[in-house]
Amino acid sequence: MEKELILFFDTSLTNALRNLKEDSKAKWGTMTAKQMLIHLTQSSKMMHFGNNTLLIKEEYVEKAIAFLYSDKAIKKGLVVPNDIGFNFTNNNEDIEELKAELINSSNNMLVFLIENTEFKAIHPFFGELTAAQWSIFQRKHYIHHLSQFGLL
Repeated sequence: MEKELILFFDTSLTNALRNLKEDSKAKWGTMTAKQMLIHLTQSSKMMHFGNNTLLIKEEYVEKAIAFLYSDKAIKKGLVVPNDIGFNFTNNNEDIEELKAELINSSNNMLVFLIENTEFKAIHPFFGELTAAQWSIFQRKHYIHHLSQFGLL
């Protein structure tokens, strides 16, 4: 699994982002290309936000974690509450800078998760995740948004 994750974040992500332009349109949802890059960059750091809020009922956590291990994609058009740490107010950066920031942040995230196998943190929709589960979530999440812009 580790090699697959490294390949995805090192190669697939970089290759997909080459085709993203500032005026690229989403196939669904309301995010712009820049907002998607900012969202994924913030997502790569969210496990360090110190979140303790679970937005699903405790009895659904096991089912939610099972979803991570499935081949099922994240639903299109899923609305995430603003209060879990995502902010799109500052998107004046150049899209190439945002791409580079996402790649750097993703690499840092992956290194952290590989080196800190005992790490655990709460995800608002999945409950407490291990480092390995965070990696699986992030890959699924990135695939969701890269597909949103027709990049995968």
